[in-house]
Amino acid sequence: MSVKFLTRTRELVHNKLSSVISSSSLIDEAMRYSVLSNSKAIRPGLVMASGILNDNLTKDSLITLACSVELIHTYSLIHDDLPSMDDDDMRRGKDSSHIRFGEANAILAGDALHDLAFELIANDDDMSDAAKVDAVNILARASGSSGMVLGQYLDIESEKLNSDLDLDDMEKIHSLKTGKLIQASILMGQLESSLDNKKQIMLSDFGSKIGLAFQVFDDILDETGDSSILGKSIKSDIKNHKQTYVKVIGLEQSNFIADQLAAESIGILDSMGLGESISTLKSLAEYMVNRNR
Repeated sequence: MSVKFLTRTRELVHNKLSSVISSSSLIDEAMRYSVLSNSKAIRPGLVMASGILNDNLTKDSLITLACSVELIHTYSLIHDDLPSMDDDDMRRGKDSSHIRFGEANAILAGDALHDLAFELIANDDDMSDAAKVDAVNILARASGSSGMVLGQYLDIESEKLNSDLDLDDMEKIHSLKTGKLIQASILMGQLESSLDNKKQIMLSDFGSKIGLAFQVFDDILDETGDSSILGKSIKSDIKNHKQTYVKVIGLEQSNFIADQLAAESIGILDSMGLGESISTLKSLAEYMVNRNR
């Protein structure tokens, strides 16, 4: 069910983004090249699945929010792949943006995708002004200097260390660089939520845990995965001297931690008492830590 749901989400996101990103310049072409590629659409899928639980957002607004999250995620991938960052040549099964369009144009395309995320929210016809402000705040905090950007900075700095990080520092980096945007995806689906405050907090906790589990499993896939299936280079963590869970505690223990975090995440969903309405979100959580295993 999760793959079918993500495929449909990707179609909805691509349909909207195709209509708002023109083809009038090379930067437009670079934007479309990356954001309309064959992504797994996990983050926009989480927005849509969270929104199933919220009676106060229209489907069109959920698609807007899913697009905004995907735009932020894609911009971050373009920048992460740059030679000055992780220096990866493949993304989503094809050449990275800087390989195809050059480094300067890749940076500009990433910048433009970032800005478009907030433009879409501002121009949504159905959301209230208060919901738009909340959406911008959630997304900016998750992706900025107290979230994803900080996590990427700490990740790059950790490459210079002569010894392994401890697990607390590893968890901090992973939670920031990946977990914050995944948690934000859940929160975006709960704008002006129809759920009570306790359930909203539980969903936020779920987003935090599954976000960390997702990145731990990403560390595992970098060690054990197949680049033709994953659509990106493997062993790049080793090449870049990355501090990963696999490097610090080994493959077996990393698998144990990923499974434990996943079980705790799904336990939170089960304890919410929402019946079948939670099934899509639960299915996505299970997929996130079992993809290509």
